[in-house]
Amino acid sequence: MSVIFSRACEYAIRGLVEMAGDSEKRNWRVHELAELTDTPSPFLAKTFQALIKAEILISQKGRKGGFRFARRPEDISVLDVVEAIDGTELAHTCALGFPKCSSENPCAIHTNWEPVRNMLIDLLATKSIRALT
Repeated sequence: MSVIFSRACEYAIRGLVEMAGDSEKRNWRVHELAELTDTPSPFLAKTFQALIKAEILISQKGRKGGFRFARRPEDISVLDVVEAIDGTELAHTCALGFPKCSSENPCAIHTNWEPVRNMLIDLLATKSIRALT
């Protein structure tokens, strides 16, 4: 389990990496991805709905339906996925969870955490889903 991202975000990244790893496959069914990534199918389906809303995935109903990328995996950053699932909290959250921690009112580790957090955000912004395959 990830220490930074929610379980939903972790499952979304796993599913997208699996999809990106097989460029021949047009549509993916949730149960296939759930089995390949060892994730619960209903939870993955719900998570993928957030990725549709964020225009990362497209879904198609019917016999030949399933999920596919809305844009190339090379053009989808890991940060795009994190923000679609977990929101933009990573950029603003205190490492210790203090709600009033900020540059104006820093907690004991704020000055150490802020550059690490910024490096992490930069890393996630520059790594594509394709790069994780």
